Amino acid sequence: MTIMMTEKHQITIPKRIAETLGLRKGSLFEVELRRNRIELVPVEVKEKVFTEEEYAKLDKLVREEKGKAVRVTKAFIRRLKKGKR
Repeated sequence: MTIMMTEKHQITIPKRIAETLGLRKGSLFEVELRRNRIELVPVEVKEKVFTEEEYAKLDKLVREEKGKAVRVTKAFIRRLKKGKR
């Protein structure tokens, strides 16, 4: 089977191969170079299950950080460069 790389260096995995491996949009791959070959190894991502304690810590963090966002503007960047906030 032959496929072509686009000018943006993208390739399309043939549908038959994607279906056989259960690949879908958003699938992740480890890319490896083996001599004169490129290997794409599908990476399985498992959902993280949090404990009640971890959820409590995340909720606390969200409450503490809420409203602290700073709009990044050119003026803000200039102040950062001068060592001011």
